[in-house]
Amino acid sequence: MEKSSKNKHVGKVGRTVAGVKIVLILTFYFFSIVSLKLFYIGKNSEGMPVAAKPRAEELVKIYSIVKSHRPDLDDTEVWKVSGVILDESLQHGMDPILIVALIQIESGFRYQAVSPMGARGIMQIMPHVAEALAREIGVAQNPEAKLFEPEHLDDPVFNIKLGVYYLNDLKKNFRNLNLALSAYNIGPTKIRNRLENKINFSEHYAAAVLGAYEKYKTEPHPAF
Repeated sequence: MEKSSKNKHVGKVGRTVAGVKIVLILTFYFFSIVSLKLFYIGKNSEGMPVAAKPRAEELVKIYSIVKSHRPDLDDTEVWKVSGVILDESLQHGMDPILIVALIQIESGFRYQAVSPMGARGIMQIMPHVAEALAREIGVAQNPEAKLFEPEHLDDPVFNIKLGVYYLNDLKKNFRNLNLALSAYNIGPTKIRNRLENKINFSEHYAAAVLGAYEKYKTEPHPAF
């Protein structure tokens, strides 16, 4: 009787240990899956996974830069714009801090900025260029508007989508970032004509953007 009781006790202990092992294995498996999902968040232009931590750090840095130039915007708006800059840049294989630098030079992050030549919005895109780009990449405009209107460029999300795509396209065509930036500023046709005819052109704009880019890359930008 005493031996049987002892065997029952051992059996209960064995089942308890086995149960604990199963719970631990399931818990480890669950957190492994969650960790992998958190570690790989989003994909770049080559389809490679982007680590969550560097992505989060970049987003915070973009937020800090935008907020430093537009303290009048509420946090929700700044996070939204920062997220679009990051997502569109990663999608097209561009450095988001370069896009931030270009925006600062172009508009100072002012959504409704209009240049003397008629370029509009946060990335200062000419309406006729924007209309062509929107058709090319199929970016949805105001669903209530049947035709493209220049005022659509005052929407920062729409403007950034077009601007990042445009700069990346120029970079691929000219195979040189300085030339791509100059073409973004004065137009690709003018740059090609000057290159073909060996006519000098100012690189002041490209230098200004790259100068801001280097500043943003090296300077710390606290989130709050």
